[in-house]
Amino acid sequence: MLDLNSVITSFLFRLDTLEPLDFLDIFLVTIAFYLLFSLIRRSQAAFLLRGIIALALLLLLANLVLPLPTFGAIITVALLAILITVPITLQPELRRWLEQFGRRFGFSLTNRDTAAEEVISPVTRAAGNLSTAHTGALIVLEGHVRLPEVVASGVPLNSRVTSELLETIFSEKTPLHDGAVVIRRDQVVAASCVLPLTERELRGSQRLGTRHRAALGMSEASDAFIVVISEETGTISVACEGRLDRRLDRSALHQSISDFYTQRAETRPVVGWRFWQNWHFKMPGLRRILANLAYLLLSFVLALIATTAVRQQNNPFINTTMSNVPLEVLDLPSGMTLTTPPPGTVSVDFQTSVNELTGLGPNSFQATVSMAGVQNGANRIPVNVTTTASKVLVNGAKPAEVDVNVATIISRTMPVAIEVNGEDQLSAAYEVGGQKIANPDEVIISGPEPQVERVAKVATAISVAGATTTVRETRPLLALGANGETVDDVDIDPDEVMVTVFVRQRNDARDVGVRAVTTGSPPEGYWLNGLRVEPGGVTIQGDRNVIAEMGSFVDTLPVDLSGAVGETIVEIPLDIPADVQALDSNGNAIGTVIVTAQVAPRSGDLLVERPVELINDRGTLTITLEPPDVTLLLSGPLPILDEIEESPELVSVQIDALDLKPNQRVEVIPDVIVPEGIDYQLVESSVLVTSIP
Repeated sequence: MLDLNSVITSFLFRLDTLEPLDFLDIFLVTIAFYLLFSLIRRSQAAFLLRGIIALALLLLLANLVLPLPTFGAIITVALLAILITVPITLQPELRRWLEQFGRRFGFSLTNRDTAAEEVISPVTRAAGNLSTAHTGALIVLEGHVRLPEVVASGVPLNSRVTSELLETIFSEKTPLHDGAVVIRRDQVVAASCVLPLTERELRGSQRLGTRHRAALGMSEASDAFIVVISEETGTISVACEGRLDRRLDRSALHQSISDFYTQRAETRPVVGWRFWQNWHFKMPGLRRILANLAYLLLSFVLALIATTAVRQQNNPFINTTMSNVPLEVLDLPSGMTLTTPPPGTVSVDFQTSVNELTGLGPNSFQATVSMAGVQNGANRIPVNVTTTASKVLVNGAKPAEVDVNVATIISRTMPVAIEVNGEDQLSAAYEVGGQKIANPDEVIISGPEPQVERVAKVATAISVAGATTTVRETRPLLALGANGETVDDVDIDPDEVMVTVFVRQRNDARDVGVRAVTTGSPPEGYWLNGLRVEPGGVTIQGDRNVIAEMGSFVDTLPVDLSGAVGETIVEIPLDIPADVQALDSNGNAIGTVIVTAQVAPRSGDLLVERPVELINDRGTLTITLEPPDVTLLLSGPLPILDEIEESPELVSVQIDALDLKPNQRVEVIPDVIVPEGIDYQLVESSVLVTSIP
C-alpha cells in the first residue's frame, strides 16, 4: 500500500509524462462524460449512476490510503465487478440514450421527395389491402441509418416498390411471408428479415404480438419507420423513435409516412442550428452554473481516471527495482580518505512504464554520496539517486543511507627489512655470507592515520634455495604490524626494491656427481639398457687438497651383473678416501647409494614357413588352399625367437572353414598364433580358398 504522499507524487509524475495528444484525449473524454451526465442527470438512472460513481471513488480512496492488504484486495475485485456490471445494469438506458443521441446528431443526406412519391402510395395501398385480408405484415422504411445486419438476415430482392409485390411477399402461400420487408429509398432490398425485439416493459404488452414488439425494437435501434399489420385484427400500426401508434386508417397511414420523409428531409448537420438550440449553455442562475461546474469537474476527474486506466492497460506503469547501480563518492575533502568505503553498488526503486523499462539498465541511474563536511571517524551519508531517462520516477535507493569511516592521510619514512628464506635448502657446499643489501634501503609509507600508525616494519623476502651464486632480485614490499600481520590500505613508495644476497662456496666442500661402476655380463641374448644411481649427486667434505684431486665425480664399488636379467637394485658403497665424507642434499652423511640396473633381452628377426591349417571343417566340402604354406617374418626378443626355432609348434597359421559356402572362391587373410611379445608379418598377405561340394 502507498501513503497519501506517494499517491500524490505518483499522480504528479504521471501528469508530467503526458504528451500533447494525451491532453487532447483527456479533453475529448471530459466532453464525452459531460454530455453523458447531461443526458442522464434528470432520469431515474442518474441516481443509480451517481451512487455507483460515489461508491467507486470512496473504495478507490480507501484502497490508496489505508494499509490494509486483504481489504485492499477485496476493494480491487469490487471495483472490477462494478466496472463490468454498470454497462449491464444500465443497458436499456444506455441503448436508448445512444439511439436518441444518434438520431439527434445524425447528418442529413438527401431530400426524400422522390422516395416519398415512389413509396408512400404503394405502401399505403398494400397495407390497406393486407389489413382488409387480415394478412400479417411488417414493412421497414429505412431512415438515415443503414440497416446492413437486418438486410443480411433476409433474402435480397432489390426490386422497385409496388403494392402487388408487397401483397405477394406477405401472402401465406409464399416462403417469404415470415419476417420483415426492408425498403431503402424506392427499392425493396430484402424480405423475410429478422428484427430485434424490444426489451421495454409496456402496458398492454400481453396484447402485443411478436410483430409489434419487433417493430418497437427496430424503432429503438434505428431511425427507421415501421408499418405493422395485425394478422388477428387486421389493424394498422406504425412504430418510430421508440413509439407505437395503433389503429390507423389508410389516410392516417399515408400522412404518417409523408411526415416521416418530410422530417428526415429537414434534418440538418450536427453543427446546425437545432443542435445549438437544444444544447446551448443556459445560465438560469448561480445554482445551475455551480451544478454544471460540478458535473464538468466530475467529468474531468473521470476522464483522468479513464485515461490513466487505458494507459495502464496499454503501457502500464509499474514499480520495480534496478540492482547493481554503481555508487559514486563525491566531494571527499582534500587530505582525507575512506577507511571503510560504501558498497560499490546499490539497488534503486523506481516507477516507469513497461515500454520504457526495456531500455533501462544500471547505467541509466546515477547513485552518489556527497562527503562534503564529513568528520574523522564514522559518518552516515544519505544516497542520492538521479536519472537522465525520461518517464522515470525514482522512489529511493536501497540502502537509503550508507556508513563510511573517514581518516586524515599521513606519511612516514621507514627502513626496509630483508628476510632470507631457503637457507636450509642450500647445498652443503654453499653458504650465505656477507651483508644483505636493499636498494633503496628506506621507503615512504602513506595512508589513513590509524593504518599508518599500525605499521611496525616494511619488509621483503627472498629465497636462496638451491642457489650456487649470489642472488639478486627485485622484490615487492609489505607493510607489517607488530604481530607480523599485513597492514592494508597503506601506500609504499617505492613498492619494490632490489635485494642482493651473497651465496658462496665453502673451502672444504664441493658438489660432485655419482657414477655407477659395473662388472660381469648379462646372459647371452640380453644387454644392459639402463643404469640409474640415487642420489645422482652428493657433496663431498674434507681436506681441501684431497677434494681438489677427486675431480667432478665419485665412483661406486663395482656392481656385479653376471647372469642378471630384468631389473636389479643394489645398495652399494661409494669409493671415496677415508678422510672425505659424502653428504646428501639435506646435509646428512651417507656411505652408500642405490644403483638400479635394467637388463633386457636383445631383439631380432626370424623368417619361418608354416602350413595353413583348416579349423571347423565339417567335411561336407572339398576345400583347396593356394598356397598351402605361408612364410612369416617374426620380430621380438632373441630368447623367444630361439625357443620358436626349437619348438615350431609355437607358431601356427589357421583359416576358419565354418562360414565357407559351396562353389565359393575367396581371398582369406589367415589367423596367425604366436607367443606373447612376438610381432609377425605375412609375406603373402592372403590365401585363395576354393570350396567344392
